[in-house]
Amino acid sequence: MILGFDIGNTHIVPVFYSNNGEIKTSFRIPSNLPFTEDTLFSTLKTLADNNDIDIYAVSDIIVSSVVPHINEIFEYLGQSYFKIQPKFVSLDTVNDEIKLLDGMERGLGADRIVDILAAKKLYPDKELLIIDFGTATTFDMIKNSIYMGGCILPGIELSINTLFNNTAKLPKIKFSKPDTVFGTDTVTQINAGIFYGNVGAVKELIFQYKKEMPAAYIISTGGQGKKISEHILPVDEYIPKLGEIGIFEFYKLHKGAK
Repeated sequence: MILGFDIGNTHIVPVFYSNNGEIKTSFRIPSNLPFTEDTLFSTLKTLADNNDIDIYAVSDIIVSSVVPHINEIFEYLGQSYFKIQPKFVSLDTVNDEIKLLDGMERGLGADRIVDILAAKKLYPDKELLIIDFGTATTFDMIKNSIYMGGCILPGIELSINTLFNNTAKLPKIKFSKPDTVFGTDTVTQINAGIFYGNVGAVKELIFQYKKEMPAAYIISTGGQGKKISEHILPVDEYIPKLGEIGIFEFYKLHKGAK
């Protein structure tokens, strides 16, 4: 059994995989909670037991992390409780799967790497535009295994929190599709602005990318992806566990490289 971790700025998602890549179960843990390798193992053990999973059957650990300052905890977890050196997702192992254009920065985040690996696994012959609605909303373009570039927007929840935290009187809202764009009070006006502002921004970026790659197949994923993608008709498919699929793809590439 393989244990994967999808570590984002908002949540840590532990994922238990069978040896052939079937996702047995996954969980969500807030990233901002203080924890050590001991408390993390205790949490994992409880969650695994509740799902009839033998945590001691874990043979490999793969970590996709965009929060470097907590990576050490996962190293200690692997070494102390599983006698395993976790493998962290990076471009070094996937040079043949994700090729960068000359002169491009090699700073592609682990979350984007696993999204790309999963999308390529699902649609190996397509040009791809991947939109991940996470803490940040990211766009990534892939053509013939070449990373063509992308862009980054503030994520939906990040926009809501920033507006709430930096104003004296504006309330924090829950993201949802408004009944109308004509807000009648502060809450409905913020909701209409956040919702249709993000829909409009994503549509415009898709329009610009389609000018360059008109055949691109558009995949969305991420926490708010389903809710907003339903209102962005150019999106071809929403895949909720894209990153989790990609972590296992990275594991297979890592094993093949040994």
